[in-house]
Amino acid sequence: MPLEKGERELIAAGLKTLGILRSGAGGLSDKKLDEFHDEKVDRFSLFLEELLLWNRRTNLIGKATTREIIIRHVFDSLSVYHLLKEKNASILDVGAGAGFPSVPLAIIDRALRIAAVERRHKRAAFLQNIAVLLNLDHLEVIEADVRDISGRFDVVLARGVGELAVLYELTRKTVKEHAMIIAFKGRITEIEKEVSRLKEKTAGGKSLNLSIQRVRVPFLDEEERNIVIIETK
Repeated sequence: MPLEKGERELIAAGLKTLGILRSGAGGLSDKKLDEFHDEKVDRFSLFLEELLLWNRRTNLIGKATTREIIIRHVFDSLSVYHLLKEKNASILDVGAGAGFPSVPLAIIDRALRIAAVERRHKRAAFLQNIAVLLNLDHLEVIEADVRDISGRFDVVLARGVGELAVLYELTRKTVKEHAMIIAFKGRITEIEKEVSRLKEKTAGGKSLNLSIQRVRVPFLDEEERNIVIIETK
């Protein structure tokens, strides 16, 4: 079922709030800029329509309204874009699930080279379908456990892997030197506990640079969102 007008307007408003539409279309005429905006909103709409269709059969994202998916998943995924744009980086999305954050990032920026790793077959099949449907040839879908990945990446993204210590252990062999592991998190109090446990498992974190950055997700003002950036030395 096509998205309603209000849902499309919500997508457009959120992308503008994040500064993505304008920053991604510099130098275009007003007409071309409008076309660029419409094309991005159209792609997000198609992605969400397909996600909702598959969700009825495979429970990709649980019971959520379209508005909740747009805000809590699409906009949250794009809250890290400012760290990735213009980097020409290879990116690994660990446990990509229903495509967050890999698909929204791929829709926004075709220059990003993203590998979405998902070990569950139905979810990997959905991602492969989305990559074809949206012509995202810069998005590679890998049906595998991250432990079996042989390549090395500049950036690792994780929205649902859990503890920082677990994430680091799972992905440390997949990152290059001077790479970034970016974990999407909630409250700072919980993050501090996880950082302490990570340091306990990594000799005090001497081989890592850790930082915590508050991010603003459009229309999600009532919830605290942070990202943890682990930089390898």
